[in-house]
Amino acid sequence: MHQSTCSLFPVASAFFFTEIKTGAFRKLFSGLVQELWIKWELQGMVMLSLLLQFILVWLGNRRRYQGKNSHYVAILVWSTYLAADWVATVALSALLKVKVKELKRELVVFWTPFLLLHLGGPHTISAYALTDNELWLRYLLGFVIQVGVAIYAFVKFRTSNDTLTYMAIPIFIVGIIKYGERIWVLRAASHKKFSNSVFSSASGDVEKSLDNIRNNGSTSSYLPQTLDEYSMHKNVIEEGKYFHTAFYLYKMYIPLFSDLRLRISRNLREVFMLPHTISAEDAFKIVQIELGFLYDMLYTKTTVLRSIKGIILQIICLLSIFATLIAFSTTVGNHTYRREDICITYLLLGGAIIVDIYSAILCALSDWTMFYLSVPRNNVHKFVGSTIASRLVHYQAKKKGVVSVAQHSLMDYCLKVKTSGWTSILRALDTEDIFGKFCCITWEQVNPNLKNFIHSHLQKNFKRYQNINEEEQGKKIDEKYETFDHELLSSILKEKGDQSIANVMDEFKWSINDVEFSHSILLWHIATFLLFYDDHRRYSSSVLYSYCQISKLLSDYMMYLLLVRPLMLPKGIGEVRIRDTRAEVIRFFGHVKSSLNNNDAASALLYMDNEFALLPIHGKSVLREGCMLASKLKALVEELQWDLEEKWEMIANVWMEMLAFAASKCRWKHHATQLRHGGELLTHVALLMAHLGLTENIRIVPQPSTEGQSLKWDWEELSHMSYYLV
Repeated sequence: MHQSTCSLFPVASAFFFTEIKTGAFRKLFSGLVQELWIKWELQGMVMLSLLLQFILVWLGNRRRYQGKNSHYVAILVWSTYLAADWVATVALSALLKVKVKELKRELVVFWTPFLLLHLGGPHTISAYALTDNELWLRYLLGFVIQVGVAIYAFVKFRTSNDTLTYMAIPIFIVGIIKYGERIWVLRAASHKKFSNSVFSSASGDVEKSLDNIRNNGSTSSYLPQTLDEYSMHKNVIEEGKYFHTAFYLYKMYIPLFSDLRLRISRNLREVFMLPHTISAEDAFKIVQIELGFLYDMLYTKTTVLRSIKGIILQIICLLSIFATLIAFSTTVGNHTYRREDICITYLLLGGAIIVDIYSAILCALSDWTMFYLSVPRNNVHKFVGSTIASRLVHYQAKKKGVVSVAQHSLMDYCLKVKTSGWTSILRALDTEDIFGKFCCITWEQVNPNLKNFIHSHLQKNFKRYQNINEEEQGKKIDEKYETFDHELLSSILKEKGDQSIANVMDEFKWSINDVEFSHSILLWHIATFLLFYDDHRRYSSSVLYSYCQISKLLSDYMMYLLLVRPLMLPKGIGEVRIRDTRAEVIRFFGHVKSSLNNNDAASALLYMDNEFALLPIHGKSVLREGCMLASKLKALVEELQWDLEEKWEMIANVWMEMLAFAASKCRWKHHATQLRHGGELLTHVALLMAHLGLTENIRIVPQPSTEGQSLKWDWEELSHMSYYLV
């Protein structure tokens, strides 16, 4: 019921706007402006609709990449996405309201099917957010209404010019196809449909596998088991090996993003894991390609272009528009159309062709093309595929992997706030200070040191899990048990700094285990900030090792998540603590100074005046606790004779454990949601952990009973995956 009601809103608002605009214009504008509006209203609406399509097709592809402009791109895409549907609907409503006697320009009617085409949207964006996929019924109802309005308007203003009518029919067909594609993609990406598609092939798969084993005596020996062996068996070309690996891992792990669980037979657990010898750079590259496949499925029409039927439909659409363009150019001289109307018609036809060709080029340059080229069918295909793939690899190398990561310093947020009359008005409207939070975001490059550090930490956790498991379960290998030491896995995933401070647990346990997670992030963020600038003031940069930079980068990233992406972190009262801490920082410095640099702020807080320290704590502020933590960390060097590298290595490991903890606790649906903003480092870490089995959504279970036979994985039939879903 809710979806049906929502589906009427764009149409209803368009009709309402059409009804009130005439009266409003008469009251607000002079006769000359009114005359110009009446004359150019439809032309302006149609051209604005075309302009919005160009913006969507360009920025719809840009938003998959994260960087310093990603937030501005997201805002522009959001406003354009909403405006595109509304403008096209308003144009149809305005045309419907015009009386037959008043419409003296025949070409205006010819533009009607182009508005349907625009409502279908470009291939680079089908949904702005996951909620759009869930509301596919709303778009279906809108499709029925708007197609009906377009056909009625065209019939209503039909002229004696049969040529124009015949030329409009192909555009109507193209518009209906484009609009229908959008609804089909939205439905396919909806949570319910996706979950059903995962389970739809489950029945009979297990029995089919068991029958094959019974009939053949055993699983065919030539079937490769690991993904690397399968790639070698398929003679995957060198340029496409990452894309081939990423595609099958994407197919295997995609149920996780719908918050489904996987269960994997213990004799197959190595099948789904990345090779232990893989480098950090390659691991992050593969994960990025996987997330690119997922983004295409959730937010674009790429799934249409991947199928044979979809390709045929695109060819039909493109040829139809080309044929209409040729027909119009040959017949336009036989009629007395206005020059400006002819120009607009050419722009509409040319724009439709450009959008389709641009979409086809993007598809040809996509990861999907690299995957299809990766497996040669013959020597000619191998030569052509290698040649094309080598060019595409060079093109795609510029945008692969986690290039940059968002940063947010709490002190910058507290101290670099300007006050004026405008800011007072903005604060009244923006009660959650969203604008202020986004203005303080900066970006840092993700260097190889950080990737190696993250990858190395996850590999160590995997080895801990594997080694301890082998020691404890080694005697039980032949026994039946329901889980694969799930309690041990849970204990590893619950670590949020425990292992890193094991040697000094008594001194720092209170800052990790005795407080909620958001509280812990704030404490260690303040301490890291103070020590970072204090050490840079006291020591030369050459003495400070890479752990220092990694600690600061991860600290500011976790603060960014707490401030801007709180849904990706465990629930808490982080917003309240940040608000009160900010108020206490401002009270400490007496007044906000935009000129106050970080070195001075760190020195002032680290060597806090005793008089201020004795004042009552402001609400849930953690400022003084953070300063106390910084002093204790500083004492490790001054009193316990730690060297700087040891101190910063411990701090970096604490942040890495917090990052892994947050990645394991974040719902996979939230990870998928953030792909529309370019994806988060947290999502890459979560998927890397999943590839190592370090997630509670994957359980290792005993192999299925097959009368003594071992059931092997067949990559040729991925539908078997449904058997391993819990």
